Amino acid sequence: MKTALIAIAAAVLIAAASALPAYWIGDSHGEARVQQAWDNDTKSRATAALEETNTSRIKEQGHANSVTRAVDDFHAAQASAAAHGAARLADAERLQRAAEGRAAQYLAMSKAGAAERDRLASHAARLDASLAEGRRVAEQLRAELIDRDQRIALLADIIRADRTLFGNASAAEANEP
Repeated sequence: MKTALIAIAAAVLIAAASALPAYWIGDSHGEARVQQAWDNDTKSRATAALEETNTSRIKEQGHANSVTRAVDDFHAAQASAAAHGAARLADAERLQRAAEGRAAQYLAMSKAGAAERDRLASHAARLDASLAEGRRVAEQLRAELIDRDQRIALLADIIRADRTLFGNASAAEANEP
């Protein structure tokens, strides 16, 4: 058995020795393939990083242009809005001054209207008093006329009675109404 073990050990050594050059060939071939894969991967990563850098740079440049345009538009709009705002404020102040002037005019008209109203009310009161006085005078005159007519009738009756008393009855009848 010893011989068999020696034979097996010798066979293993011969097989290992014959496989060793193949291992070295395969190992160097594998190493070259791994190195090539590594180089390709490194190159593709570098290309991807370069493309990402370029894409980021383009995006950043576009963003910077957009921000600059937005700021410029804002300043242009702000200047225009400030001018329009100042014009609207000036118009509002002008309208406020005009409103204050009209209010003063309305107040003066009201005071003048109140004075005119008082004058007209006083005039109307005088006219009303005059009318009442005129009615009172007219009624006094009417009463005086009635009294006069009654006195004339009384006087006529007395004259008739006197004529009758003094014998002038025929003349009294002739003068009767």
